[in-house]
Amino acid sequence: MREIYCCIDIEASGPVPHLYDIVSLGAVAVLRGAGGRHVVAEGTPFYVEFQPQGGAEDEGATRVHGITRAHLAKHGVPLAEGLERLNAWARALRAESGGKLVFVGHNAVFDWAFVNYAYHASGVESPWGWKALDTKSLAAGVLSLPFLETNKETLAELLPAIGDQDEKLVHRADYDALYQARILVALLDHRRS
Repeated sequence: MREIYCCIDIEASGPVPHLYDIVSLGAVAVLRGAGGRHVVAEGTPFYVEFQPQGGAEDEGATRVHGITRAHLAKHGVPLAEGLERLNAWARALRAESGGKLVFVGHNAVFDWAFVNYAYHASGVESPWGWKALDTKSLAAGVLSLPFLETNKETLAELLPAIGDQDEKLVHRADYDALYQARILVALLDHRRS
């Protein structure tokens, strides 16, 4: 069965779910293209900002992503509504390609934990299940790197096809999801290069 790799990045108001809020979520799909190589799927970016859910706010986290509670209160959507939108995005991908969804994150333990908690807290059914593909771990294996050297800057040096990050867009969930999709493509097709 074909896999639909859903590269998902979140921004949060702090380091752990339940105590802190999921602030925004971006997603981009990676599919197997012609000749078996992987491609970032055209027209697949997804982005949503969530209303505050009552968690604490770490000032350092807010400085990183720059999304204030006041902005989220005015422009964010309720948690369940945002997750339903994400599910609709995922269903459309599945209907188009007939594949099976795979949650992918660069440091997936962080992103998956927030997303999984959000689904449980909101009562919305998750399409991702209990597993996630971590591109940091994948990079450690594919590139024979120590895990602590699997940061995006090192990967940009070792995988020139992904390019450098746009520093003005880093920590915007949709941009980070797209950059992670480029990392995933480069890693999945590394031996074919």
